[in-house]
Amino acid sequence: MRSTSLVTISLPPAMVQESERLAKTKQMTRSELVRASLREYLERYNAKRIAWEEKETMKAIKSFEREKKQGKLKVLPPGGLAKLIGK
Repeated sequence: MRSTSLVTISLPPAMVQESERLAKTKQMTRSELVRASLREYLERYNAKRIAWEEKETMKAIKSFEREKKQGKLKVLPPGGLAKLIGK
């Protein structure tokens, strides 16, 4: 049983030639080069996504702290949220 899946992609001829040259230089197969490239792209994408989520979290925390300092926050008693939204 295979532990990989076959994926077919279309590339412009110049990109195929360049990837073949690079793979040969790196002593890799074309498949290994594409896997390594995609792996790096996904790692960078995920790192950016995580950084964005952390940034948004920090914005929310700062907003909370600012509103708390300004006395704009309401303290809800136990069950108060359900009452507030009408449940």
